[in-house]
Amino acid sequence: MYRDPSQGGGGMHISLPKPTPAVRVLLMVNFVVYLVQFVLYLGASVHLSQYFGLSLADISGNPLNTYRFVTYQFLHSETDLWHILMNMLVLYFFGTMVEPSMGARPFTRFYLLSGVLGGLFWVVVSGLAGAGDIPVVGASGAVYGVLAYAALIRPKAQVFFVIVLLPLWIIGAAFGLFAFFNTLLALRGKLSGVADAAHLGGMAFGVFWWKFGPLLSQWRAEGEARARAREMEAERVRRRELDRILQKIQEQGMNRLSGKERRFLERYSKDSRK
Repeated sequence: MYRDPSQGGGGMHISLPKPTPAVRVLLMVNFVVYLVQFVLYLGASVHLSQYFGLSLADISGNPLNTYRFVTYQFLHSETDLWHILMNMLVLYFFGTMVEPSMGARPFTRFYLLSGVLGGLFWVVVSGLAGAGDIPVVGASGAVYGVLAYAALIRPKAQVFFVIVLLPLWIIGAAFGLFAFFNTLLALRGKLSGVADAAHLGGMAFGVFWWKFGPLLSQWRAEGEARARAREMEAERVRRRELDRILQKIQEQGMNRLSGKERRFLERYSKDSRK
């Protein structure tokens, strides 16, 4: 639960946010995958992390395993319910804060890329720590990216942390420092049971996207606008050529068309039927 002072009012306005479209889908997918994991674990002692988790050994052993940079994000510990619950709570509260500022598709892309960079941090740090065969699973990298971005765009939002009401920027900074501290310890061989490097990588992407995301989006929009302008100009050229050929047919007949002009009409006719 959180309260945003920027919304005004002198009282304490606390509410549970309504899940936004992308957040709702991500929550459903994560819980469905966890249910499949749990059933396979109970029924056949199968750990999907063996096939879809992420580790340096998996990536270096077979470059085709790069798909695991995405799939690991949707797996969680079968024996630790808090693992998925905490990640989904962070996604629910802060994802609904971030998504409206981006839109559903850009938010989904941002979420997945946060997880990818989190996975990359884990692969590098675990390799340097001599633990490249340990797989990581969980949405933590992705949700930490969401948390970092939320803390940057809504730093004064008041958030209940355990029993204390704190500004969101303090929570974001504390989680970032904690992840950074533990990542340094991991590099010294002091690995814990938590993939702090993945958390740090996700937060790094959140900060990066807050700083450069608007600029990258602007470049992309400008590129798309230029592409549309080129397409429209090409279509105008085609229309002028078509008009010229039709005028020639009207004045001289079909038999006077060159081979190139006939091929143009055939291609134009085929394109028009698509």
